[in-house]
Amino acid sequence: MLKNLVLIILTLSLITTGAMAGEWMDLFDGKTLNGWSVHSGSAKYRVEDGAIVGTAVKGSPNTFLCTNKEYGDFILEFEVKCNPRLNSGVQIRSQIAKDPMFFVFRRPDGRPRQRVIPPDRVYGYQVEIASAETGTSGGIYDEARRGFFLADLTDSPAAGKAFKDDWWNKYRIECKGSSIKTSVNGVPCANLRDSMDTKGIIGLQVHGLGRNFFPYHVRWRNLRIRDLDAAPGKLKVVVVTGGHDFEREPFFKMMDSIKGITYTEAIQKDHSELFEDISGWDYDVIVFYSMTQQISEKRRKNFLELLDKGVGVVALHHTMCSFQEWPEFKKIIGAKYYTKDTMEDGVMCKAGSYKHDIDMAIRVTDKQHPITEGMSDFPIHDEGYKNCWFDRDNHVLLTTEHDASDKTVAWVRRYGKAKVCTIQLGHDSKAYENRNYHLLINRAILWTSNRL
Repeated sequence: MLKNLVLIILTLSLITTGAMAGEWMDLFDGKTLNGWSVHSGSAKYRVEDGAIVGTAVKGSPNTFLCTNKEYGDFILEFEVKCNPRLNSGVQIRSQIAKDPMFFVFRRPDGRPRQRVIPPDRVYGYQVEIASAETGTSGGIYDEARRGFFLADLTDSPAAGKAFKDDWWNKYRIECKGSSIKTSVNGVPCANLRDSMDTKGIIGLQVHGLGRNFFPYHVRWRNLRIRDLDAAPGKLKVVVVTGGHDFEREPFFKMMDSIKGITYTEAIQKDHSELFEDISGWDYDVIVFYSMTQQISEKRRKNFLELLDKGVGVVALHHTMCSFQEWPEFKKIIGAKYYTKDTMEDGVMCKAGSYKHDIDMAIRVTDKQHPITEGMSDFPIHDEGYKNCWFDRDNHVLLTTEHDASDKTVAWVRRYGKAKVCTIQLGHDSKAYENRNYHLLINRAILWTSNRL
């Protein structure tokens, strides 16, 4: 009993406190521009009275003073004072084009657009710095790429009034996974989820000027960063989504509360592009919350290679419906929900069924396994799946007797060198907010990564 209590306390400490993050580091030494370089234009940057001063130059396009180092998950703080006639911004997780880039995208109204990004052009997320009357400071713009605000503050009057002209304004920017949050002078501004880029440079912008040119200045000081990727012992997780809608905010709120990990959302747009090139793979665990279908022979091979290296897998809910035409996937996760009657391996497998909004009584069938040790039976309001195929080698952790669900709802198995945990539960926010479900996800990540 004491052992079980200690295990629960240790696991909950990971959820509530997490590993110690990296220490605060100065991005600017107050004397030189060492570690920075200028790109995209010819505006001038100098150091004056412990601040970086950017000055507009006639005829120059937007110019950026960029860090030579890239950052992924971090907290960035700085103070800025900008002439009200000079628009500015700070780039985060941004890129510098090495060659001409052709970019195709859709505007918020659905219309297709395309852009060509020239060499040396800085592009990506920009946290806006502008005159107080614009009400946009602290918003997030996609510089040189999509070319529109991703978070424009129109629904937050208080945020629009936070910036003060002719004043040292304090900014705070938090990036974790697909989440980007900003505040100005302590007032929360943007709260964006976007996974176009998860790592890149930080850049200080001097905006180009047209007819009304004057060598206006923008000043930055007290730039410091806390690199969350530098936290010792942190697990790196990739959350695979796509192919099925879900309640994004509650789901990622749950993921955000799991400390001791850093995660990146990988939205699959052509079903499985995550596995196209694994040469730079840097994740300990793959959390599947997707229902994509297409996966080429190359991508299958790459995925299996990752498993052979011991990369862990946590498969959630509708992932059981993924890759219907790839029989090996059901052997990896230990189950399959057939979306239609299918003849497979000489056996007719009937289509599964589902039922929303049911109250399921969950029984913990193995109270000795590290994922479920110390847990008691619990209720959950969720969606049930029925008539699924299950591998006989699954080690069952949780079951239910609800007549709208198959009996087995959570299990573990091994596929080669990889540990796999599949959890049928997890349809919507009612499940995400269930403390026991949260604990399962946390422990499943730890177990599949050999940390539990």
